[in-house]
Amino acid sequence: MVWQGPCKPGNPLLVPGEAVSNRRGFTFIEMMMVLVVAGLVYAIVIKPVRGAFVAASRRAATREVTSYLFRARTIGIQQSRRAWLVRSGDALKIIVDSSGTKVQVGTIIDMNARYGATLTATPKDSIEFDPRGFVVLPASTPKLIVAQTGGGVDTLCVTGLGRIAVQGC
Repeated sequence: MVWQGPCKPGNPLLVPGEAVSNRRGFTFIEMMMVLVVAGLVYAIVIKPVRGAFVAASRRAATREVTSYLFRARTIGIQQSRRAWLVRSGDALKIIVDSSGTKVQVGTIIDMNARYGATLTATPKDSIEFDPRGFVVLPASTPKLIVAQTGGGVDTLCVTGLGRIAVQGC
């Protein structure tokens, strides 16, 4: 038996009375249906995915602030000098007392530029660590608040003994 193409009259798969087209590809209606379905899927999925990215960015910013707090405390202990973590706007820097002169150690990190997060501090904009790593406490527990537009808020607290708490403050 000789093979006959799908549109040849002797083909057993060809149903009599149906139109046969030799054109390949998609019709405009089919393409529009695909685009509408893709748009609906995008509209349904975009909000949760965006929320996950915002939350991940805020958590990364919180980890970075925690890292700077540990770094300031550790530098003060290593050098047996007073050390400060200073918040200036949305930027953090570490200052060390070098024989009465305040010297910046490391780089300044801008949390808004890097993570899109804003920083606030209470009661002061700086947290001071003594040479033993203890916090020189003001009237209340120092807190750093990491907030993000469209996301949540994380609060970091530093106890008098220099313990940094990410939760429960």
